Amino acid sequence: MHVTPSAPKVRQVLALLALRANTTVPLHQLVEELWEERPPSSAATTLQTYIYQLRKLPGLCDPQLPGPAVGPRALLTTPGGYRLSVPSDCLDSQEFGELAARGRESMERGSVAEAADMLQRALTVWRGPALSDLAPGPIVGIDALRLEEQRYEVLEERINADLLLGRHHRLISELTALAADNPTREGLHAKLMLSLYRAGRRPEALEVFQRIRRVLTRELGLEPCSELQRLHQQVLAGDRGLDLPGGRTAVHGAPTGGPPVTLPADAPLVGREADLLHVGRMLSEPGGTDGPRCVAVSGPPGAGTTAFTVHLAHRLGDSFPDGRLYVSFGNPADPLAIDEVLATLLEAVGHRRAELPPLRADRARMFHAWTTGRRVLLVIDDVATTDQVTDLLPADSGSAVLVAGYRRLYGSQFRARVDLPPLCSERSLELFLAALGRDRALGDAPGLHTMLDLCGDLPGPTLEAVGLLALRPHWSIRQLIDWLSRDRPAVVAHQRPHPFHHVVRRCGRLEPRLREALAKLAWESTGDLTVEQAAAILGRDADETEELLEELVEFFLLGVDMASDPTTERFFQYRLAPLVRTALRAMQPARTCV
Repeated sequence: MHVTPSAPKVRQVLALLALRANTTVPLHQLVEELWEERPPSSAATTLQTYIYQLRKLPGLCDPQLPGPAVGPRALLTTPGGYRLSVPSDCLDSQEFGELAARGRESMERGSVAEAADMLQRALTVWRGPALSDLAPGPIVGIDALRLEEQRYEVLEERINADLLLGRHHRLISELTALAADNPTREGLHAKLMLSLYRAGRRPEALEVFQRIRRVLTRELGLEPCSELQRLHQQVLAGDRGLDLPGGRTAVHGAPTGGPPVTLPADAPLVGREADLLHVGRMLSEPGGTDGPRCVAVSGPPGAGTTAFTVHLAHRLGDSFPDGRLYVSFGNPADPLAIDEVLATLLEAVGHRRAELPPLRADRARMFHAWTTGRRVLLVIDDVATTDQVTDLLPADSGSAVLVAGYRRLYGSQFRARVDLPPLCSERSLELFLAALGRDRALGDAPGLHTMLDLCGDLPGPTLEAVGLLALRPHWSIRQLIDWLSRDRPAVVAHQRPHPFHHVVRRCGRLEPRLREALAKLAWESTGDLTVEQAAAILGRDADETEELLEELVEFFLLGVDMASDPTTERFFQYRLAPLVRTALRAMQPARTCV
């Protein structure tokens, strides 16, 4: 039976005693809670009356048993105050604290799913705001604030666990409501930004930052904290460091249960249907007996090789019922070691990282053994050399591998190599308008086509251009074209989206000699280049120059055509795409391609 005192001050006394359950509450604290700094002369007598009324409540006192042995629940008089004696399991606040502690212990052990469940159980103990049915005094008011803060701490810890488990999609609606109810709570806004980013909704993530920044500056005169500003810069730059460890979402379900699926969030593609069908057939058709079917996908900077391979892997779930795994070598300028990527794969299939053998060969054998007899699809992203792939290949011909490369790859393990071309102009326009929003009147069709040409009709730069227009709604297409077309050096800020990002990242994988040559060609050449013309610019002989140019073609940083210049003795002539040339010219020479 639930009985609540009707008198407000009696409820205040009960609240303070319950908050200090099983400890003595001094008389002066009870008086301060009830009357603050102006107690009446009859305060002691009035307080005794309130205690008497509480003792009449069922379960708080057994009049047949005087003294301390009154039973498990009692309101006792002690020297200097009163003590509410109750069993340890009858207070919501205590149950909440114990469940939260167990959740934190699970998180420390690395049992993220168990931690998320336990922390959620702690939160379900709450039925509403703490002590919402009374008007608290100074002491109970502070305790109510403390409980609410503990609640939000546990809530954020549970959200962190859900993010580690790859549950960002389901978190978005909850975090949106929480952010609306708590417009200045930066931690919740940061988690909403991260969830939206991982769900492929980067413009909305950027708008969350702008919204909280407006609130903070208008109401408090403050800028967002450094952590939130850093997250904003990472979202603007498309920083892969925002992905989950290993560049993946977590296993959907326990590794020992259903098949592991560690694919990043899917996103719709425009203009790639024919390529998707072609590569999908190569991967899903019955194989021979010479190992897994392996297809290397590459293309110009911003062609969307990652989005292509991930989208296709989502499509092929029925063909690979034993698992679909994703790993990335990360930043091309500082790629992960192969043994680290193997550790990520082994974790995904149920092994504990701390128990893995230290040697790469042993880890490769473990993964090979796990894939034996299984039909698994593996996506390997950010690959620059064939050697990075060899130790990651599954064991059997029933499995398949999709490799997203920074350059053209070769090797006997590849059944096919697919180059993703730029989109046709119609599909490029469709992508741009869909991302920007068709309700935004641009009113400059010729200028729009010029801008798409400057982006090379590539999905990545096109979406970066959309991001820039979203951040600068006062810009017209002509303003964006002017910004893209400038040849004078200017520092490219990494805290905002820019169509040059993909070129800069690709350059990060080049050897210094290639970076320096490409930068010099961008500054000192115009139009198509013969080998002899490039050699004169670079100060090298023709043979060395031709080899260097061909390496840049392998990285899709130079285009190539049959030679039409009658002055050349070579078969081919080369060209820099406008996007590559402008990207290199838009950075200070000393910082080019870093």
